[in-house]
Amino acid sequence: MKKQFKKVINANGRMTILGVSKISDNVIEGMKFAGTNFFVMDDFKKQVNDELKKIIKTENLCIVNSASAGISLSVASSIYKDRIYDVNKEIPEKNEIIIPKGHNIDFGAPIENLIYLVGGKVIEAGYSNTCSKSDIEYRISDKTAALVYVVSHHCVQKNMLSLNEMIEIAKNNKIPLIVDCAAEEEIEYYASLNIDAVIFSGSKAIQGPTSGLVFGKNKELIDNLYKHTKVIGRPMKIGKENIYGLLVAIRDYKQNKNLNEKEYLSVFETNEWYESKIVYDERKIPRIRLIFNNKINAKNISNLLKAGEISVYLRDYLANQNILDIDLRNMNEEDSKYIKNQIEEIIKGEMK
Repeated sequence: MKKQFKKVINANGRMTILGVSKISDNVIEGMKFAGTNFFVMDDFKKQVNDELKKIIKTENLCIVNSASAGISLSVASSIYKDRIYDVNKEIPEKNEIIIPKGHNIDFGAPIENLIYLVGGKVIEAGYSNTCSKSDIEYRISDKTAALVYVVSHHCVQKNMLSLNEMIEIAKNNKIPLIVDCAAEEEIEYYASLNIDAVIFSGSKAIQGPTSGLVFGKNKELIDNLYKHTKVIGRPMKIGKENIYGLLVAIRDYKQNKNLNEKEYLSVFETNEWYESKIVYDERKIPRIRLIFNNKINAKNISNLLKAGEISVYLRDYLANQNILDIDLRNMNEEDSKYIKNQIEEIIKGEMK
């Protein structure tokens, strides 16, 4: 059965389309322990939550089955409070969710649909390429239930108000702020901010099983969110093995700052076809950037790499500028040499 699955080299990042990340033997053992035992689930969840609160340094926390579930449930809690049976049956007038237009993204699913799912009304602020504090404040009304801010490479980055500015608006207007940082790495940093509900994926940077976390400063919102997991959140239920696997992953979690990107760069030496260099994104994640000359079609190379005997996925968001990026976090040196050889073979074949 295993031989039927095509091998993939993930040089794209923690991407859902590629299965997000690899989990460690330690996490697998934790999942096996939970999966082969029975628990009084309320007690089990409380114990896990209590330990996670200490690790993350937060007073309020709820485990969910994914970051996307965390968005819907946070919105439900903001709109309906503890009226868990009213969702989509008796929608309050105060159901507007304000989001910067450049943050209303499709990350594999449109974020607005996760809001509509629970009866929220999406109110976009600003424009696709700019949003200021005054743009957000202009959209606030007595129908505003929450603000949403997304920290993601998918979002428009330029001319957008900062997270700290969004926090300031939320506090000044006493409106709950929901922050989606599914793929971020600095959990304790986000827990330290004055945010009502922070949403993390357990399976991305944390490298745990399919899971999500909602934590933050707003006890009422997160307590009510937990209540919503029992009704509208029932189809989003997370199992005991993934709950415990997430705990093990967070126990073990450390940001990977030990990548020797210079060693990887030496594999992709600048040549007649491309210039290579190290670049860092806004989260300080190192990548190798290949800038191809005008005779080479970067998008074509990306597509042919995916279609190979071993599928190779590079970051091709800038392919229209003839740039391909290589995310190093899920790779080893053998993978990088394979990628280099495949690129060279494709180029030689195309130039015949």
